[in-house]
Amino acid sequence: MSQVFGTAGVRRVFNKTQTPVQVYRFAETTAFVFGRGTYGVGWDGRKSSALLARTITAAINSTGSEALLFGLVPTPVTAFGARGRMCSIGFSVTASHNPPEFSGVKLFNGRGMELSESDEERVERALAVEVKKNSAKFGLATRDVEIFYEYRGALLSRYQPAGKRLRIAVDCAAGPGGLITPYVLKGLGHDVIPVNAQVSWRFPGRQPEPTAENLEEFARMVPNLGVDFGFAHDGDADRLVMVNRAGRVLPDSVCSILALKGLGKTSGAAILSENTSTAVEEEALMMGLRVVRSKVGKTFASLEKEGGVFATEPSKVTDPAWGLWEDGMNAAALIATTISKDSQLLEKLTASESWHYRQVSLARRVELPALVSRAREAFKRFRIKEERMLDGYKMVFGNGSWVMFRLSGTEPKTRVYSESRDVGELALLIQEGVRCIESVVYNQHGSS
Repeated sequence: MSQVFGTAGVRRVFNKTQTPVQVYRFAETTAFVFGRGTYGVGWDGRKSSALLARTITAAINSTGSEALLFGLVPTPVTAFGARGRMCSIGFSVTASHNPPEFSGVKLFNGRGMELSESDEERVERALAVEVKKNSAKFGLATRDVEIFYEYRGALLSRYQPAGKRLRIAVDCAAGPGGLITPYVLKGLGHDVIPVNAQVSWRFPGRQPEPTAENLEEFARMVPNLGVDFGFAHDGDADRLVMVNRAGRVLPDSVCSILALKGLGKTSGAAILSENTSTAVEEEALMMGLRVVRSKVGKTFASLEKEGGVFATEPSKVTDPAWGLWEDGMNAAALIATTISKDSQLLEKLTASESWHYRQVSLARRVELPALVSRAREAFKRFRIKEERMLDGYKMVFGNGSWVMFRLSGTEPKTRVYSESRDVGELALLIQEGVRCIESVVYNQHGSS
């Protein structure tokens, strides 16, 4: 049986590797597996998402279940709606941070959590069996746009008005986060300058992934806007990246640490993805938290298992007191509130950075065992202290520096991550990591 689910849901290139027929069958099978009930459907601003949302709705109805149409909303709103409306499943039709040609579907259970691996396997097993799933009774589709306003109101009400009025630029990536984050930050008393806040399937301002490269124009803009800092979302607003007033795209660890400080927890488990910066781990330990590492995209599973008080991966934060989903809009409100209480906090945090982090993605997939073998040989001169296979392959060296290789769960890419206290060593580790991937690609496919 082939694997259907990736890191978060199912994402492919629309009408090439993901067709409406495939999505219909996927949604129909999911509704069959989880039984007759109520299912939520929300979608982002891509043209493919609007079409596939109707496809999914028809599939839900064909199994005799009811569909609540949440409308054009960020992914966290669909998770919020799945919990609030006690849905069997919430379908978020989005390709998230992937390029415009992609389409996708993320699934949330009735608690607002993405599906566990065991539930994903249940759906995949049912997909592998040709059985008739239609019902004699056809379900209804009902609009439920109120969930959007309920989410926005609930988010605004959970934070106190600003201690200090901040001036914040918010790049919304032409996604539906532009309908919420600027509104909430203004409601908290801040001056907000929205950028790329119009919802557009063309993503005219930049690509939806908030990488330093994609944020170059926004970063150049920030110093001229006279803001305290800038926020940037991805296409469905579950991610958040920061740019300081000087126009520097800050490491993802800064957002995670600011969120940790804002929550102020002093006991319990902090769930960190395997590729999260050591700086976040050190901060969590200093606060008295127990650190548990997790797979990328699966921190929610460890959060539930460990009874965690916080979870994060690069550019993503989960606050279980708000919900068991990754939420860039909640993270923006939390971090803005935290900084408004201590206006020097961001500057102090960035001035004391001791770890340097970098990620490189290569547009080729390789066989992981071959990559592990090649990497072990290439990096043995760095004195490998520990090897981990929790998610991909990670080597930790004697001085605390590390390198990690991971195959993307949403695109045909191989990623290498690295972190070191020394900038020169970081460059060397990344260079060696890229060479390892290129060497394996060459051996797999030849010089052609």
